[in-house]
Amino acid sequence: MTIAALVAGGPLRMGAQGEAVRQLQLALKAIGYALTGTGYFGPATDTAVETFQRRAGLKVDGEVGPQTASALDRAQTAPAVVQQATPVEVGRPLWLEAGIKLINVKEAPGATDNPEILDWAKEEGGDIAREYKHDSIAWCALFANHILTKVGLKGTETLWALDFAGHWPAVKLPGPAVGAFAPMKRTGGGHIICIVGRDQHGNVMGLGGNQGDKVSIAPFPQSRLNQGFWWPKDVPLPLQIGFASLPLVRSDGRVSSNEA
Repeated sequence: MTIAALVAGGPLRMGAQGEAVRQLQLALKAIGYALTGTGYFGPATDTAVETFQRRAGLKVDGEVGPQTASALDRAQTAPAVVQQATPVEVGRPLWLEAGIKLINVKEAPGATDNPEILDWAKEEGGDIAREYKHDSIAWCALFANHILTKVGLKGTETLWALDFAGHWPAVKLPGPAVGAFAPMKRTGGGHIICIVGRDQHGNVMGLGGNQGDKVSIAPFPQSRLNQGFWWPKDVPLPLQIGFASLPLVRSDGRVSSNEA
């Protein structure tokens, strides 16, 4: 049965559950999104749907109605997909897509706090919720945990950036890859980024929180990335690994220097 037929009686959206949702998830998986057929329309499915809509030139609302369903049916039957023995890998994993949507979220000035950043900590719960009370506290690890939680994956559950060097359900990659987490040391602590690409100056481009007091994509010298490259354990490994395989993301070459 087509996805269009499954939504004929009404659209699928966040919170829906059942066989129609399971078929939607399997359809998204077939074209490269890292989903399983749980039958529950949660944050990971919502992120996948919004990403698909954005790439298909549709209204981005996370709701699977007739237009999105028809586009998804066409994507599944396109010759380039049918001829593949395995699903086509989507360029950016879901946690990276979730993080990119948060670019320019920033700390509030002075003694005030940005409630959105504080809400991330509350949603994480545990030690993060107990320890994170003001956005003046370094929040790069909070951001990294948040984008993983957003798509149903487990992070470090701590505010320590260097815990991303193996202290969570992850595997170490032999080199950088789009979506890989790259912890690094800095004066007074650590920093954590999610890799987006490389720039024309030979730097790695990293998405992170608390970069200039906001969520941003910034250049980092390869020499700083000496704590390994880490990938969520239960997600299929990326097909392309290594600096040369990273997509070009242009920058002004001014490397990140404010991550405290």
